[in-house]
Amino acid sequence: MSRAQELITYFGMKPLPVEGTYFINTYISEAETAAGGPAGTAGLGLYKSDPVSASTTHVLEFDEVWHFYEGDPIALYEFHSDGTARTITLGRDIAAGQVMQHTIKAGVIQAGEVASGGQWALFACTMSPGFTATCFRGVTKSELAGKYPGYEAIIERIGVPDGHDTNLSKDYVNERYKN
Repeated sequence: MSRAQELITYFGMKPLPVEGTYFINTYISEAETAAGGPAGTAGLGLYKSDPVSASTTHVLEFDEVWHFYEGDPIALYEFHSDGTARTITLGRDIAAGQVMQHTIKAGVIQAGEVASGGQWALFACTMSPGFTATCFRGVTKSELAGKYPGYEAIIERIGVPDGHDTNLSKDYVNERYKN
């Protein structure tokens, strides 16, 4: 069994709807926000190149902190409202400009995948306020088309296909890992 499959099996990760990342919650705060959602959440995610598991383009209402754990580097993409885009590489090689932690601000369209040439990567995401189904919206390819020069191939590869669901069901909660 490959290391990636070992981690997926051990943690009981399942693909997220709309997005496609193998994922499992590891923490859901019992404390709630005024809106009734959890005060904080944390989870483990895993990207694979074969079969492909990636985060399709989406936007969140709250900041999301990414943490690199093991495997190959991750390419995170940010698409900003001013028409700029950038790639952040999560990984261990800080001398090569990789970072082990990165925050994507609320309202920034994001996507992610194993960096080119990689096979798999394990990471974590934390949010406060915590993740809820209603803080997530997938962003379609047509919403991004022509807005981010140099990122057309990425948008085509991991943008949410037009006509695909862009919202999670309001009662969606990913299973929680029980340790």
